[in-house]
Amino acid sequence: MKILQLCKKFPWPMKDGESVAVNAISKGLADLGVTMDLLAMNTQKHFTAVDSDVLESMPQYRIVKWVPIDTGLSVFQALGSLLEGSSYHLKRFIAPEFEAALCDMLTQQSEDYDFIILESLYMVPYIRTIQQHSQAKIIFRSHNLEFEIWDRLSKNNRNPILKWYLGKLARKLKDYEFTRIHDIDYLIPISPVDKSKYQELGYRGQLYTLPLGIDLSRYPIRQSSQNGWIEIGFIGSLDWRPNVEGLQWFLSKVWPKIEVRHPNLFRLHIAGRNLPDKIRNQASQSIIVHGEVADAIEFIQRYDYFVVPLFSGSGMRVKILEAMAMGKIVLSTQIGIEGIPATPEKEFIKVNDQQEFLNAFDRMANQDFNIRILGRNARSFVEDNYGLNEVSHGFYEYLHDILQKSYHKVD
Repeated sequence: MKILQLCKKFPWPMKDGESVAVNAISKGLADLGVTMDLLAMNTQKHFTAVDSDVLESMPQYRIVKWVPIDTGLSVFQALGSLLEGSSYHLKRFIAPEFEAALCDMLTQQSEDYDFIILESLYMVPYIRTIQQHSQAKIIFRSHNLEFEIWDRLSKNNRNPILKWYLGKLARKLKDYEFTRIHDIDYLIPISPVDKSKYQELGYRGQLYTLPLGIDLSRYPIRQSSQNGWIEIGFIGSLDWRPNVEGLQWFLSKVWPKIEVRHPNLFRLHIAGRNLPDKIRNQASQSIIVHGEVADAIEFIQRYDYFVVPLFSGSGMRVKILEAMAMGKIVLSTQIGIEGIPATPEKEFIKVNDQQEFLNAFDRMANQDFNIRILGRNARSFVEDNYGLNEVSHGFYEYLHDILQKSYHKVD
């Protein structure tokens, strides 16, 4: 079996959910004997200096190719797309140089690939090119419903102009997604929740739920150090609007009240790339701003608790699963935990508004949570539901069955 993955950004280092997901399934399938190739955009926003060390860190791939692409925002192009009724977010990822690289790979390997996995909605515009140059079956791996992110941001926004623009953007993405996904052969959502959403919105093709596979060997459980503070962690890409929105809400609506109720007891540690100045400037004795960290796993290992104050977004939050895999206590909103069927009070703490966050911190101050039991439950939950070996085996069998049926049709 031979598979080509197409990615909208180079999936290394593994500092965000998409990169973790791309590397995890490629490693899992490669371990099962699948030949994996990669073609990725290397955007300015998420640029990776690809060298021999990087390539050695991705040994699961036979071929790794990348194309520098400028996806930077242009006000004039955005206005032009708005006037013509197209999605500027999608148009930014339509690049002749990437299409040329894709044609080269398909021409050279046209008889090799059994499947081509589009690792994002932003790779869907290349379906026609794939169909012209390859007989491979096309899989759209949906890490989230892209339009849902912008729809929720629109509903949460109080600025009427921005609210209107985000709503229009969401509608354009939705129209595009539910027109073009009928052109692919197989749709692979990341969670049962997203699978149900696709079905509710009218998709009648074949669906297979492929959750994130966690390589548990990368996530050892270590005891956090105690220094008199109750240390709280937050980690997430801070160039992703839902994370910024949620963190700003937490810092303005929750954290000041925590400091009044429990002075000099809690300390918040914030990590994430492309940190906005308005968050960086809130650093204080009780708010430690780390910015982008070299090792996300090492950062998560330091603290017992992690907050996920998300009110928009879609898909599955990889950082939640990574924290749970290391036995950490996650305090998350319903949207934050969406797609992860964990049980509140057993495997995580559900907090949906200001008062629920404050109640949870009161309980933490009074040591009402049994950290060891909750942490052990969280780790067991990940082992039972997201172990990379089990996830990869299931997906491999699914792909194998597709090929077998195809061979029988040919015979």
